[in-house]
Amino acid sequence: MTEAFIGIDVACAKRKRLPICISTWRDGRLAPVPLRRLAILPPAGEGNAATLDDARVTAFAREAAAYVEGVCRELRLTPKRIAIDAPSSPRSEGSLRRAAEAAMDRQGISCFTTPSASGFAEIKAKVRGHLAAGGTANRLPHANQLWMIVGFALFRELERIAPCLEVFPQATARVLGSGAVHKSKAGGIEAQLAEAAKYTGWPLSESDLADFEDLGFGDRHDRLDAYLSAWVAALEEPDRLAFGSPPDDVIWTPKGREGTISMPIVPARTISKPARSNVDSPRSMTTFARLCPACQVFEFKQWPLGWDAHTAHRCAGLSGGDPETRKAEFRKRFGIAR
Repeated sequence: MTEAFIGIDVACAKRKRLPICISTWRDGRLAPVPLRRLAILPPAGEGNAATLDDARVTAFAREAAAYVEGVCRELRLTPKRIAIDAPSSPRSEGSLRRAAEAAMDRQGISCFTTPSASGFAEIKAKVRGHLAAGGTANRLPHANQLWMIVGFALFRELERIAPCLEVFPQATARVLGSGAVHKSKAGGIEAQLAEAAKYTGWPLSESDLADFEDLGFGDRHDRLDAYLSAWVAALEEPDRLAFGSPPDDVIWTPKGREGTISMPIVPARTISKPARSNVDSPRSMTTFARLCPACQVFEFKQWPLGWDAHTAHRCAGLSGGDPETRKAEFRKRFGIAR
């Protein structure tokens, strides 16, 4: 049985399928399963108002657990760890912020405050009052915190399957230095995927890009967050950075760059300096549009996606005769993952 690492971007919007990514190490690369190509489906959300009903929230979380178990059973995978993009529990009574959130504050990473259990009781009362007065569901008070209730239920149910970690993909992007362009902006998703690929070995080809579109449900930014979450789940604790107070009040990210991350299978990549100045540093290789460092002619629209096809057949800056020799030469000179 192959070990699987699961990432979940918590969402409960009406009719929106829960964004889940299930990844495995394959040939030294953390590759996601193209879940959209399977017949089984994750649960669909019922909207923020449904978070007032504990039974419906629990049922949603149990459906998510059944989905993960069903996929793993069908593909003969063993869930090893699950990373969830949501708070794991309410904050302690009397505290202003959870320790994990205070740690985010110190790093200048913005995140919503998690209410206490009594705070959630007050929020639910306000929401019920809003609805009773004829207020609409799309104008619910505290909508930016109600989804956390679903996160708590997911932690409870999924812990029965595998150990669960709290993660925050925005913090992962900041640690990696790829958060300058937000994922909602043009090129933001590609930039974050390219930076992660230097550690995970994925995505690096056009076929990988197709798998990204099919790795799970939700918008592209949801799939990005689910994959980044699955990556954190795939890291052993020495390779993770803890923000907060482990084991219960903590947000986990990768340890980041500059040699601080020691991947057990895929080491951090370094890219040697090419002759021309437009790619004169490893940092410049993380952007989503870049000239080929070998031929200095071909432009990658979403670097490094498509590097293998270009170097195997078209690149004029390589001397090898057959495709595999040419790709090996490019990897040796410019540090691209296998």
